[in-house]
Amino acid sequence: MTPYSIFTFLGGSFSLLLGAFVFFKNRNVPQNRSFVLMCLSICVWLFAYTICYSTHNIDLAILLARIACTAVVFVGTTFYHFIVDFLGLKSEKKFVRVAYLLSFVQFPLFLFTNYLLVGVYKYFWGYYSKAGFFHPLFLLFFFTVCTRGILLLFFAFLKKKRGIDPIEFNQIRYVFFASIIIVLGSVDFIPKYGIGFYPFGFIFILIYMSITAYAIIRYRLMDIRIAVTRAGIFIFVYTLVLGIPFGLAGWGRGGLVKILGEGWFWLPMFLLLCLASAGPSIYLYLQRRAENLILREQRRYQRTLMELSKTMTRIRDLEQLLKAIVLTVVNTVKVSYAAVYLKDDEYKSYRLKHSYPKKEGSRLPEFIALDSSLIKVLQQQKRTLTQDEIGSVDDFGLDSGLVIPCFMEDDLLGFLILGAKQNNQVYTPDDIIVFEALSYATSLAIENSTFWKQIEERQRVARIEEMNLFSYSLAHEIDNPMTIIIGQAGKIKKAYLDNLNLSQEQKEELKITLDYISEAAWRVSGMVKAIQEFGQKTSSEFKPMQLEEAIENYLKLYTAHFKMNGVYFTKEVAQNLPMLRADKHGIEELFVILSNNAVHAVREVPVKKINLKVEMVNSDWIRIAFSDNGYGIAPDKIETIFAPFVTTKASSEGTGMGLYNAKNIVSRHKGRIWAESEGEGKGATFFIELPIAKDIKPEELKGEDKDRRLF
Repeated sequence: MTPYSIFTFLGGSFSLLLGAFVFFKNRNVPQNRSFVLMCLSICVWLFAYTICYSTHNIDLAILLARIACTAVVFVGTTFYHFIVDFLGLKSEKKFVRVAYLLSFVQFPLFLFTNYLLVGVYKYFWGYYSKAGFFHPLFLLFFFTVCTRGILLLFFAFLKKKRGIDPIEFNQIRYVFFASIIIVLGSVDFIPKYGIGFYPFGFIFILIYMSITAYAIIRYRLMDIRIAVTRAGIFIFVYTLVLGIPFGLAGWGRGGLVKILGEGWFWLPMFLLLCLASAGPSIYLYLQRRAENLILREQRRYQRTLMELSKTMTRIRDLEQLLKAIVLTVVNTVKVSYAAVYLKDDEYKSYRLKHSYPKKEGSRLPEFIALDSSLIKVLQQQKRTLTQDEIGSVDDFGLDSGLVIPCFMEDDLLGFLILGAKQNNQVYTPDDIIVFEALSYATSLAIENSTFWKQIEERQRVARIEEMNLFSYSLAHEIDNPMTIIIGQAGKIKKAYLDNLNLSQEQKEELKITLDYISEAAWRVSGMVKAIQEFGQKTSSEFKPMQLEEAIENYLKLYTAHFKMNGVYFTKEVAQNLPMLRADKHGIEELFVILSNNAVHAVREVPVKKINLKVEMVNSDWIRIAFSDNGYGIAPDKIETIFAPFVTTKASSEGTGMGLYNAKNIVSRHKGRIWAESEGEGKGATFFIELPIAKDIKPEELKGEDKDRRLF
C-alpha cells in the first residue's frame, strides 16, 4: 500500500462502517436500506482503487479500474434511489427501476468492453482508469440521475419551507445541502481524460454520507449551518494538507529529482507529515471562529438562561418563579411557546401552571395523569427529550420542540415544554446542555419556593389559631358594653326624652343623636358576631350527598333575592354528577356567601348577570364556578380577599368575614377556592373544587337523611 492509497482505503472502510451502523440502527426503513446500498457501492469503488493505486501489475490495475467504475455506475443510481425513498415519492419508483435497468446494462460494458474504458493511465499516485469513446454517455446518465435526485430534494425543501412540518423540513434541509456537497465529488472524473489531478473527490462524497447519516438518525441535534460550515472548513484544510504534498510530488517531481536525487520523495512526505500534524489545530481554530460568528445570537440567549439559572433560587414566590422562567425562555430563545407543568398530588396529575403566549397555552391539556405514557418516558429517560424521542406519546404537538424534566433526586417535580425555535431552527447540543442546567436550577428553585410557602402557611395558621383562642373573650368584652349602650340609649329615647324640658327642635336633635349611638353600637355588635363565627368550630357531620340537592335548596332560598335585585341568573350544571361526602348545609351556606358578594358586585351595573357553572374536572374533582359582571377585583387584592377582615365593599357594608368563612367551609371539605378577575370593572369568577367521594358504601345511602332544611 502506497501513501496515496491509504486515503481511499480509509474512505472505503469508513463507508462500510457507516453503512453497517445505519443498517443495524433500523434495517426496516426503506431510506436506510437504499442508503446502505449507496455505502456498499462507494465501498467497492474505493477499495478497488486502493489496490489499483498500490499494484505494479498493469493487467490487475485494468481489472480493478473496471470494477471501480462499475461501482460508480451504481453510486449515482443508489443516490437517486435513496432520495426517492427518503422523500417517500411512490410516483418516482418507476424511474428508479429504469435507472437500475440502465445501470445493469452498463455493467458488462464497463467490465468486458472498451467502449467506456480503454485501459489505465499511469500517474504519480498509481494507475487510474482511462475514459473510452462512449464514456461521455455514461457521464450524461450519471449526472442526469444525480441532478434529478437533487431537484427532487430542492422542490421538497421549498414545499416544506412553506408548510407547517418543521421536523421534516429540518431533515430535508440537511440532506439537500449535503447533496450540494456531493457535486464536488465529480472532480474524480478529470483524471480519466489524461489530466494528472489527484482524485480526492471521494472526500466530498464521504462528507455527504456523514451528514446524511446524521440527518436520518439524529438530525434534530445539529444546526445545518454548522454542519455545512464544518464540512467546508474540513475540505479547505485537508485540500491544503493533501494538495500541497501531492501537487509537489506530481508536478514538481522533475525538479525534486534534480535537487535531491533518488530521495526526492522524502520532501513531499515530510511536508505531508508536518501539514497533517498541523491540520487538526488549524481546523479547530477556524471552526471555533466560524461558529462564534454563526452562533452569536444562540450563545447570547444561552448566557441569559445561565444567568437565570443562577438567580432563580432567590425568587420565593412560586407563581413569580414560573412566570419568570416561561417569559424569559420565550423572549430570549424566540420559541413559539413555553409552558410549565407541576406535580399536583391532590389531582393525581401534573397540572399546567403557566404558559405563554396564552393563545398557544390554551391548546395544552390542563392535566396530564401521573401514569400517562409521557410521564413514564420522562421518568425512564431523566433527560431533555425532543419530539422524535417522545414519539406517539406527544399529546400536545411539540412542533419540533423539547420537553425538559425537573427532577429532585428520583421525583419528577414537573417539566417545561418548549415549542419550535424561530425560523424552524433546530436545538443544538449546546442548547440541550443549557436547558438541562436550567432544569436542575428550576428543581432547586421549586423546592425553595415550596419550602417558603410552607413556612408562610404555618405562620398564617398559627396567627389564626391565636385569634381563635382570644376571639370569644374579645367578643364578650366588647359585646357587654355594647349591650349596655344600646339598652341605655333606647331607655333614654323611650322613657326620658318626652319628659325632658327641651324645645321640640332640641328633642329631635337628641333623638337623632341617640339613633346614631344605637346604629353604631349595632354595627359593633355585628362585628362581634362575625368574630364569634370566625372562632367557632363546626360540628357538622359529613354525609354522602348529591351536589344538585344543595343547589336546589339554595335556589329555593335565593331566587327571590335575585329577582328583587334585578339580577339575571343562569346556571349550567352537568348531568349525573358523582356524589360528595360533605356537610350539605355548609355547601348551601357557601352558595349564599358567594351570591351575597355577587349581588353586591353587580348593583351598579345596568344589566346584572350572575352565572353558576358546575362541571367535572376529572375523575377526582368537581368544579363550581360562580361568575358575575360586577366591579371586579383589583390585581393587588386578588390574593388577599380570603383573609379575615378584608372586604371589597364599603367599610359600613361588610365585615370582611364572608369569603374567609367560605374558604373555611371549602377547606373543611378538603377542597380549594380561588378567584380570578381581569381587573376592576371587568367582573370576577370564584372557583371552588371539591373532591369526589369514592368510598361511599351502600348502607350509608340507605341511612342518609332525606330532610331538606333551609337557612
